[in-house]
Amino acid sequence: MEIQLRDYQTNAIESLRDGIRHGIKNQVLAAPTGAGKTVLAAYLIDECYKKGKRAIFVADRISLINQTSKTFDDYGIPHGVMQAQHWRCRPWERIQIASAQTLARRKWPDVDFIVVDECHSLQKTVLNRIVERDVVTIGLSATPFTKGLAKYYDAVKSVTTTNKLIKDGFLSNFEIYAASEPDMTGAKVVAGEWTDDETAERAMPIVGDCVVEYLKHGKGKKFIAFGCNVVHCEAIKEQFLSAGVVCDLYTYKQDDEYREELVNEFRKPDSQVRGLISVAALSKGFDVPDVEVVIMARPLRSSLAEHIQILGRGLRIHPGKHECIILDHAGNCKRFWGEMQEFLENGVSELCDGKTKEKKEKKEKDEKEPRKCPNCFHLHNPSPVCPKCGFVYKVKTDIRHEAGELQKLNGSVAKTSTLFEELAYYAHSKGKDPEQAQKFCSAMYKNIVGVWPNKKFAEVTPIVPTIETVNKIKHQQIRFAKSKFKRNI
Repeated sequence: MEIQLRDYQTNAIESLRDGIRHGIKNQVLAAPTGAGKTVLAAYLIDECYKKGKRAIFVADRISLINQTSKTFDDYGIPHGVMQAQHWRCRPWERIQIASAQTLARRKWPDVDFIVVDECHSLQKTVLNRIVERDVVTIGLSATPFTKGLAKYYDAVKSVTTTNKLIKDGFLSNFEIYAASEPDMTGAKVVAGEWTDDETAERAMPIVGDCVVEYLKHGKGKKFIAFGCNVVHCEAIKEQFLSAGVVCDLYTYKQDDEYREELVNEFRKPDSQVRGLISVAALSKGFDVPDVEVVIMARPLRSSLAEHIQILGRGLRIHPGKHECIILDHAGNCKRFWGEMQEFLENGVSELCDGKTKEKKEKKEKDEKEPRKCPNCFHLHNPSPVCPKCGFVYKVKTDIRHEAGELQKLNGSVAKTSTLFEELAYYAHSKGKDPEQAQKFCSAMYKNIVGVWPNKKFAEVTPIVPTIETVNKIKHQQIRFAKSKFKRNI
């Protein structure tokens, strides 16, 4: 099978080549879920093979080695595998796929080109090999956020962004629901992250909620769930089995053979196994396209990379799949909301050198924090109305002191400081786009008050209009309709 690259993939390859031409030996190719990371790796290694050179693809887990080996077979790339007693041990092949753990015990083969999968993991044996920068090295990662990564890689090239892939139909859209989450106040922190045992203890009381929300939103669809530790995962499994949902564990306690058989069964379109439950083993590189539900039951304090990886497990497209349902019982989506939205929209532009950077000026709270609908628990960007169920948020009743001017409205004096915001809400509820809403709000404000407003629709927070304001809007609309009718007579 010939390797066919999409336009953005071709541009990424050219960007890497440009870096090599400028003497940059070690580069990171930032490829979000769905960008075709393995295909890009296959293309790079195939080009190396055609030139008669030697290359090695380094992975950090067996499942990724077998997955990559199959891809290389699909594209007709001869290769061997360096991993324990792997049946494909072929040291004479110029292309090798190796596990980092095996390379730590053996001597690295002489190669002209190195590809490091999940390079953000910072495997010691890999770092010791590439730090000399004597061989062209490309690191692959969907989340190259690791502190100090810039010490080993000198540039990062972004393939594309998650939002662009969703827009172009290469990834599935997703909806987030956050019905419940454990209280992590005062939880023990080690190396910047909550301990597994601490999170498991606090998450145990809401295990049942994971099942209830799955039955409500998942409705029998395939799912992957992430727990805090093995004990927590077992508790989640028991709750699902009690509800008649067939699922199984994918943790270090299951041997490699059992896990491989389990995954092969799970991949079947008509599989009886509806869910896999893991701690972290399924968060990287594990892709089953028809998974339509991701259950986050493992609270993360600072691991944005792990959160993004978990989110990505459900974003693959598949026939009949309209969207991925994210059931967040960990509070992670709300905790990482601003950073997550920034990454999904813009990707990665630089690597961390390990130095403490100046903190960016904090945005207004309502700009960075999401809203959770009290009716359906949908988590979304700030909006006066829930985009999923249509729930209208109540206006805060606390008194606010605002600068405002008094204007004469139809023979009475009234404060107009919030009139434009009320008009904005009305325009939004009628489905007007930003341009239409701006025209509507400005014209209506002018008709009611008598002067043009100095506010813009895109810059205000809509407020539910009072009955008085709604009546004034309708009055102006009736006046306009009558005048238009008279002009047409």
